[in-house]
Amino acid sequence: MSVSPPESWIRAVTPGKSFVDIGGIGEWSCNERVSAALGVGASRVAMADIQPFSSDYWTFFHDKMAGMGIGRGRYECHERVDITRADLPEQLPRFDVLHSTGILYHVADPVTALYNLTRVTGRWLITNTVIMPAKVENEFGTIECPDGMAFLLPAMSEAQRDIMRQHYKTKFGWSIDDTAPRPQQSGAMMPHRTEEGLSCWPYWWLMSIPAFRTLVNVMGFAVREEYTWEEHAHFMLCERVDPLKG
Repeated sequence: MSVSPPESWIRAVTPGKSFVDIGGIGEWSCNERVSAALGVGASRVAMADIQPFSSDYWTFFHDKMAGMGIGRGRYECHERVDITRADLPEQLPRFDVLHSTGILYHVADPVTALYNLTRVTGRWLITNTVIMPAKVENEFGTIECPDGMAFLLPAMSEAQRDIMRQHYKTKFGWSIDDTAPRPQQSGAMMPHRTEEGLSCWPYWWLMSIPAFRTLVNVMGFAVREEYTWEEHAHFMLCERVDPLKG
């Protein structure tokens, strides 16, 4: 059976190393990598997530692991881990390999979030973000995203929203109005701001691939392998090249 590139990267760099999956219980653990790391002989494995242990997502994850014959004693768990906070290194120990996908485009400040992830990464970082294609063109018009640019979704004009709505409707059958509503839109499914503060549910940013790659370089990492899924999400295997401070 074929495996995805991120799983093949885990197989290549994780044996004998410590490994953490940050955010893997989301979407009902469909992208969890704890089982993959254990399967290739990681020395220490952990799952970390912003959700508290009382969340049904944790229950589902534990049940999934048990269904695979993986007992609770084989992996660590860390709750309320917020990658946007400066004290992330106090919330989590450092791991040789850090896997965190499906998160950066859900936070208002992905640059700081990525920086924080690298602060608890020993050598290998596997991450991704949803990207903005270089050109989106359909019957409603054209949007171009040159190298180095990023697209702030709450700032879309109505003309741009029409183009992006058709793009995602044709590609995946869903609406950008749900995942990135207008500012102050009444009854939005995933508003960007709630009474608790800035939300981590909607889409905030779509980066160009060169912008995302450069951010990783800024953090002291080199991109060793990468691939793009459906011209929608870009994944990278990154290796630390600058000494880790602290």
